[in-house]
Amino acid sequence: KKMRRLVTARAAIEEDNSMPRNSVTVRVPATSANLGPGYDTIGMAVDLWSEVTVERSDTFGITAEGDGADEMPNDESNYLVVGCKAAFEAANKPMPTLKYHVVSRIPFARGLGSSSAAIVAGIIAGLVLAGHRLPCWGSEALLQIAAGIEGHPDNVA
Repeated sequence: KKMRRLVTARAAIEEDNSMPRNSVTVRVPATSANLGPGYDTIGMAVDLWSEVTVERSDTFGITAEGDGADEMPNDESNYLVVGCKAAFEAANKPMPTLKYHVVSRIPFARGLGSSSAAIVAGIIAGLVLAGHRLPCWGSEALLQIAAGIEGHPDNVA
């Protein structure tokens, strides 16, 4: 009886998670892949976080606050947008018009993975907005998409 309730609850959560959303907020950590002899092969999350809110909109826009906000591209070259676009492509769905708001607490261009964080946040946000899940075991699809954009799997892992 208890197991049946757990399975039913899990199925309801799975169904709810597969529904497209209108908005999502994602938090991503800073990272470092510059660790001594493990340079560019070993990655580590750092306790600095950026928060990204992405929502469906009638007009495209990017607003940013915090570290590096003035230097951040506010067009489709922004890695957040690139990641979101990759997620919709993986879901085989057209990407809707979106607006993005970034609260950046990851120092920009300081070796703490601000670009990788933007890519991963965009992919996660896009997957949620599309209502799409990626396979994990055996293919690590999220890692493959992110590494394909970033070029260094250690930075996005």
